[in-house]
Amino acid sequence: MDEKGGGHMSRPRFRRHFLWDTVQPRFLCLSLCYVVVVIVAVSAALFVPLMLELNHLPLSSVEAQRVAEQFELLHSRFWPVVVVVSLLLIVHGVFFSHRIAGPLYRFRRIFQSVASGDLTVRTSIRKSDYLHVEAQCLGEMVNALREKIGRIEAHHADMTPQLERLKAAAARGALREVEQETERLRATVEQLAQAMEPFQTDSQPVEPTPATLPTAAGF
Repeated sequence: MDEKGGGHMSRPRFRRHFLWDTVQPRFLCLSLCYVVVVIVAVSAALFVPLMLELNHLPLSSVEAQRVAEQFELLHSRFWPVVVVVSLLLIVHGVFFSHRIAGPLYRFRRIFQSVASGDLTVRTSIRKSDYLHVEAQCLGEMVNALREKIGRIEAHHADMTPQLERLKAAAARGALREVEQETERLRATVEQLAQAMEPFQTDSQPVEPTPATLPTAAGF
């Protein structure tokens, strides 16, 4: 979809770099807390000794003036550097966290698609993103599911004409043909059961019981 106008372009671009409904906001908040802790620790190490020294000196003394000048000089140089470095760390944190939050957001969409039955989803992510190994594993999982379900669908499709031929043979009273179609149907059901064996839906696996098919004597 084409984007027109400057206002329409800035918002999608912001959304691409900052995903509110992912782990990215929490990561940035935690990183910001670390930055604040470091700033407080460094500022305390720099300013507290000077403040204590200034507190013990007479305000009119030359030594107190020297300490006060050092205090003002540190203030004038320290806080601009803190502001610039903090902004750089925030910008870097947004781009860094997006390389993790972006793939996680993509994985969540893939999980939702697979849960709804769509196994045609693409599991690729951008080259600049992290979690490429996880994306490859997710792709292998989706491909394996697609292959297994494809075999189940193929066996299920084979059963429909076999049932029709079995019904037609039973209607004609052709017992020999009924027995042949029954054997073919039994083989297809066994193949279908084998294709479904890898799927486990219960924590306590149950031994599969062979399906009971009609025989020629039952017609």
